Amino acid sequence: MTATSTDSEMTTNHPASPPAKGFAPPRTITILFLLGCSVYMALNAAGIDGLWMAALKIVPIATLFALAARHLTGATRTLCLVALAFSALGDVLLAVPFANHFTFGLGAFLLAQLTYTLTFARNARFSLCLAGRAFSILVAAGLLAAQILPAAGDLMLPVALYIAAISAMALSAAAHKGASSLLFAGALAFMASDALIAINRFLGPVPLAGTWIMLTYYGAQALLVTGLIRAHLAARGA
Repeated sequence: MTATSTDSEMTTNHPASPPAKGFAPPRTITILFLLGCSVYMALNAAGIDGLWMAALKIVPIATLFALAARHLTGATRTLCLVALAFSALGDVLLAVPFANHFTFGLGAFLLAQLTYTLTFARNARFSLCLAGRAFSILVAAGLLAAQILPAAGDLMLPVALYIAAISAMALSAAAHKGASSLLFAGALAFMASDALIAINRFLGPVPLAGTWIMLTYYGAQALLVTGLIRAHLAARGA
């Protein structure tokens, strides 16, 4: 067997992974994600209702689930998939009207935030950059809490716990040692989405609330998953 054929065989059997910094979701996943986001947001903005809309709502999250399942491994893969699963559950609970559905949806997203926090904190690194990011996160969380909690009524405690959980998620994302810019951007987008939900529910109607909430939410999840995959590939020396 010649050296050329050996090299060719090795290349065939062990295809190189894409460089971590250049990783981008496959075109099919990207198209399905964007299509799912666009269709749901358009129908939601048009006032279309029905139980089937809850299923449509989680299509983008399902595509991210498939992406994470394909490109992550080990505990990182498991934790990311659990976080996405809790997120999808929260989406459905918030979309389907029944007694206390908001509280149950909030609980599902609380578990998602705690799982994301554990995922990112496993690879935390402390730096001056983190200090600046942490300050901005804590200020934003404090301002949100000051506005929302007095108006939350009976939901004050669960809302306070959720604000603490998403703040912890954002701090752990900011501290992640790999591809932290994407993760930090995703965490801020998630905080913005949840802030819009809280303001719209407890303080007063936000113009085009549904569109802005879902746009920031879907964007946040995409940034978090993509950032986590890039960091994971980099850690494996891809």
